Amino acid sequence: MSKPLISIIVPVYNVQDYVLKCLASLKRQEYSNIEIIVVDDGSTDDSGLICDDFAKKEKNVQVFHKKNGGLSSARNYGLKKSKGEIVAFVDSDDFVKKEYISDMYEKMWQERADIVVCGYNLEKSEIDKTLSGDEATVRLLTKQLNIDILAWNKLYKKELFLGNDIWFPEGENHEDLLTTYKVYSKAKTVSYIDKSLYQYVDRSDSITKKEKVVERLNKREKAAKEAIKYLEDDKDLVEAAWVSLLLAKYAFVDFAISGRIEEKYGKKAEEWIKNNLDKYKNNKYMTKKLKLYNYLLTTRDGKLYTVFRKIKHE
Repeated sequence: MSKPLISIIVPVYNVQDYVLKCLASLKRQEYSNIEIIVVDDGSTDDSGLICDDFAKKEKNVQVFHKKNGGLSSARNYGLKKSKGEIVAFVDSDDFVKKEYISDMYEKMWQERADIVVCGYNLEKSEIDKTLSGDEATVRLLTKQLNIDILAWNKLYKKELFLGNDIWFPEGENHEDLLTTYKVYSKAKTVSYIDKSLYQYVDRSDSITKKEKVVERLNKREKAAKEAIKYLEDDKDLVEAAWVSLLLAKYAFVDFAISGRIEEKYGKKAEEWIKNNLDKYKNNKYMTKKLKLYNYLLTTRDGKLYTVFRKIKHE
């Protein structure tokens, strides 16, 4: 039986020192029926030329050059150009192990999964099982683990995106926060593989480093609010989304206590939590730990919670 074509979408922007290593790692994939869709998102360095030279030697590599629109724009462009029924995303400053596609596809085939999730060099999967789409969505929203939120450590049935009109939000940073929960919620099954197949490269000049902490926290809060709206027709999932909003608010409080952001942001989030406790009284996804946090925050004007977090930070 012939194996399906898998499209690997690689957005590229000013990564001339990294992109060749990325593409070389894709060339070495054990799974042979792949197409590599490189989207040069208006690079101003030699990244585009490096990709063009690489494609001249490889039949399964296509390079598209477009006006700069950001990472989401490049991923969406790649989705539209891809021919495979299964897709993966690889950032052009990262690289992958040779088993990256083959191991995840094997899991997808064995479990009849719509999405397969692997670990990466900074975070292991630590589970090797299959969940329903709803179970995986609840896990993403209530645990907030990077392996669930990130776009690039996964293999997807492309129909999850195109069939549900799901696209990465253009003009936004931290786009994965605003997208992955939607794809999970449309999947019938999500399988996890306990292998670290993706190698994330931490660059000091990357978007992630340049973004201010407050902006990332704001995006996390925005994602939670959007999830509440997006999932409003599913009682269980919307409860999980409300917990994700509570976690986002506590992130503001914790970062303020640790001194990483101004105190005013923590105070504002603290007020929100105190004014919305009723929303969480009967929420089945409230853990004992979260209930304890709510108790400490509302006792003695929040001083108990502050002491608790400071002790934890030491």
